[in-house]
Amino acid sequence: MSDPIPPPAARRPQEALELVSQALSDGDLEAALAQYEGAARLVTWQQQAPTAEGEVPSAEVSSAEVSSAEVSSALRSFMALRLPLAVRIGTVLRTPGLALVICERRTTGTDPDGKHVSYRGHGCAVVRAQSDGTWRIAADAWHLGTEVPL
Repeated sequence: MSDPIPPPAARRPQEALELVSQALSDGDLEAALAQYEGAARLVTWQQQAPTAEGEVPSAEVSSAEVSSAEVSSALRSFMALRLPLAVRIGTVLRTPGLALVICERRTTGTDPDGKHVSYRGHGCAVVRAQSDGTWRIAADAWHLGTEVPL
């Protein structure tokens, strides 16, 4: 049975990323997916092992890229860690109907198997205005593999 209360909708480009972070931290897959367009692309850092310093090594985008049909699977994989996801918005470069949001995402803690997990990285998202005035993520890279000034 689906939730009778619809997920919140982003009214600003950066809010879409904040709502995804909040939904994943709360274990609400439906609310997280609601922030992505149907044909969205997603690259996460979860498939990569972090270094001792907590940085995730750079990887070819094709190795971690998932199709829009698999965005749900990628978000479920992150949710399986049962850890909060924090996002810090750095820069929002906005044009009419489109925005590039540069941010830092991080999570740390112990996963359900008792292993220490620590991911951190600078990423970005392309967020598109919808006809109803809301904003949804069209492309999302959780880690770019390089330092990006916030």
